[in-house]
Amino acid sequence: MEKKATLADIATLAGVSRATVSYVLTGRKKVSKETAEKVLEIANELGYQQRESAQRGRDSIKENLIGLLVLPNWVKPEEDFFVFAILEEIQKRLKEAGLSMAYSRINQLEDANDKLLLSFASSVSGLIILNPGDDQIYDDFITNIKKLKVPHVLIGTPNDDNTFYIDMDIVSAAYQSASALLLKGCSNIYYIDSPIGMKQSNQILRGYKLAYDEQERPWDDNKLIHVEGTSFEEGMRIAEELLANGTKVDGIITSNDILARGVLNTLQKHKYKIPEECKIISLGGGVVSSQISFPKISSIDYNPIEIGVEATEMLLEIISKKRMRVTHSLFPALLIERETS
Repeated sequence: MEKKATLADIATLAGVSRATVSYVLTGRKKVSKETAEKVLEIANELGYQQRESAQRGRDSIKENLIGLLVLPNWVKPEEDFFVFAILEEIQKRLKEAGLSMAYSRINQLEDANDKLLLSFASSVSGLIILNPGDDQIYDDFITNIKKLKVPHVLIGTPNDDNTFYIDMDIVSAAYQSASALLLKGCSNIYYIDSPIGMKQSNQILRGYKLAYDEQERPWDDNKLIHVEGTSFEEGMRIAEELLANGTKVDGIITSNDILARGVLNTLQKHKYKIPEECKIISLGGGVVSSQISFPKISSIDYNPIEIGVEATEMLLEIISKKRMRVTHSLFPALLIERETS
């Protein structure tokens, strides 16, 4: 009879302690990505199976655990008030339902078959995924999640409509913002957008063009600036470049509040009168971040609290089989004009 592999066998081959192997297999404690992948690979090669009692314990934990996975979105975690508000509301709703939340955020998705992420997905009874990307790697990753048969809800703009997701009406957000500045007489509006090629960027562009068409104004692609990252520093850099080139700017719309704050900082440094000489609007939906600057930034409000509630309720209904047909929720965009427009 073939001897069954043990934790000690895996530990010896991996060059780690038995405790480390246990942490990787149960997910009770975080270890380095390299170590975790090595342990999982060896365990798989040895055909390791956890004892029935241990598996029952893990299944019990899994039944009460919901995962929240935040994929890359070019915003620093400590600055991402919008994500923080969603996360906080999801955690609150899960607690009310007697459930716990496991949170994971990654800086870059390099492999759709990432063992750690797929292991994380397998360790929970349901998954909420924020910021699904546009590249093929993200599509493949979501496909892998579906293969694991883990109930999941996406928050963002997926490429595949055949999945449960919640999205914001980004087309309307861009349309409302551009229309507002055009109606106020702005004639040299610049648009600071997300990295080129993103599905979200295409939706934003559609909204801008709708506003220009409606007011019979020509659209100029040269006034659309795609950034590499959406940080405070990037907003400052773009604004500095525009001013250094002698560009006449009387309106700026940014894809998020962090960029808007960077732009505002630079314009104030150059003694621009806001909003008299230049108006600023953010599409970012940050209820908090748009109001911690002076003057307060006009922005789109997507209500992250309601998004958190909807995502949680949708996922729990999927898990309990109360919702089985693929459904989508689209949150309306509302432009709140504050002191920068």
